[in-house]
Amino acid sequence: MKRVAVFAALFALMVAACSGEKEPSVSPPRLTDGRMNMAKVGGRVLPVFEFNCVVAEREAKVVGARVFYSTGATAFKPAQGGEPPALVVPKTLDGQYLASQHQLRATVDPAKLEELATYLNGADSQVAFQWEVDWKAPDSEEVYKFHSSIFTTDNATIAAAGLATEIRGAK
Repeated sequence: MKRVAVFAALFALMVAACSGEKEPSVSPPRLTDGRMNMAKVGGRVLPVFEFNCVVAEREAKVVGARVFYSTGATAFKPAQGGEPPALVVPKTLDGQYLASQHQLRATVDPAKLEELATYLNGADSQVAFQWEVDWKAPDSEEVYKFHSSIFTTDNATIAAAGLATEIRGAK
């Protein structure tokens, strides 16, 4: 009788373990070197802004991207009490992955986002942004989501096309 009870308990544990969500077989993409700058064509600056970051896909395959951004001096909440840093009132832009350049990009066209483009051109502009990518492992069709660290930048850094400051959560 004890053997049957032990066997039933082990079987129940095995079923519970196997029915859980499967972990991906590879690490998510790595997103670094976030920046926001004015786009250029032939060396001439355009009034179009671009969020971008470098992607190391590793073995993962990026299948979608978005950038979340918040504006102002209090655009993000720092890490507190084990919680990671977070954007305050984030807005979303569609992003695209350029595999040949290992880069994610999202564009702020003043014809479509006049208020944001005007703000980004202002001397007091401050922005915090975070990338979200959808990715798949090579041996799976399941799509996973991954968030980058938060990056912050200001008007002087945008104008100089400099790297944004990366904000990491407490580990």
